Amino acid sequence: MNTSNITNSTWIECDLEDDLGYDLIPMYRILFILSCITVPLGILFNIIFIITLICLSKKISNVNMHALLLSCIAQIPLSLIQGPIRLYFYYHHGCSPLAGTPLCQLTVYLDYIPTQINNFLVVQLSFERLLLVVKPFIFHRARHQTFSYAICLHYIGLFIAIAFPCLYYPIIMQNGASTINLDDPSTTQTCDLWYSRDIYELFDLLITFVPYALILISCLSVISVIFYRKYILNNGQRRKVGSRNQRRVLFSLHIFLLWFILTWSPWVFYDFFQIILNLTYSVYIDAITTFIVYLNYTLSSTIVLITFKDMRQFWFVKLGFGQSISSPVNHIELAQTANQLVHHVKRKHRRIHVL
Repeated sequence: MNTSNITNSTWIECDLEDDLGYDLIPMYRILFILSCITVPLGILFNIIFIITLICLSKKISNVNMHALLLSCIAQIPLSLIQGPIRLYFYYHHGCSPLAGTPLCQLTVYLDYIPTQINNFLVVQLSFERLLLVVKPFIFHRARHQTFSYAICLHYIGLFIAIAFPCLYYPIIMQNGASTINLDDPSTTQTCDLWYSRDIYELFDLLITFVPYALILISCLSVISVIFYRKYILNNGQRRKVGSRNQRRVLFSLHIFLLWFILTWSPWVFYDFFQIILNLTYSVYIDAITTFIVYLNYTLSSTIVLITFKDMRQFWFVKLGFGQSISSPVNHIELAQTANQLVHHVKRKHRRIHVL
């Protein structure tokens, strides 16, 4: 591989050609131009998301939304910190931090820990969506009920999803893993997480691919349940379950998980077949699929901002679009309220007349 230190720095390395002999500079120029659009947008929307979340924390604090909001929070470091870092290295023709340096270790931590937290939270989110479709009120606690197994498992899952990556990667970096390829230290190094034992590498594959497989299975299950209710159940048995707010939450979860699958699928399938078949691949495939994955971190919070009514109305009002948007909505709500009052008065009048 043709390697050149373009920036004359002992902290980064630049690969101008991949193992197949393809010139990488044109691709990194295109990725830099695209990142000049996606990275600032991602930073802007994530800042708007943080402000909206802080201002509406009490209003949108709902068990059904915990995993979704925490997933967006886990993506914030990837957008605010990793985004500018990747933009810098794209600008320098795909330079990456030199393996074994503190900058490489920081990059690995910022990449692996938030990514794994996000993946675990999306797994929990996908299965909770399946439960909400099958049993809409599973997370509702009765008035006199002091304990709920569903809510208890919900919080245990959130704790494991956040705590495990935060503990696992620092521990593994001190015991059997490094940012230097320990099997062949003399070769040109790539800044990544390398394992000294096969068991560690196998476990890393499991925590990488199993969450994606579980998310895919849960999504297929949701589709099966929806089709069963729509086409197999009798018309008399079909009905809309759950309140209007729950159906809105489900709609947001559908869009969020669909975007996750679309952005992660290219990288997962490429990496899976590359590892299983032990292929020599072009860096073009790796760089493009990784760029698509980072689009997930850029726009996931935007999906939440747009699809959740309270958050959408909040930042629309702050941007000055509140009057034009809320006025027709208010008219509709007032008309609905007036109709309800009229029907209530008519029913009451009939009862009095009968008496």
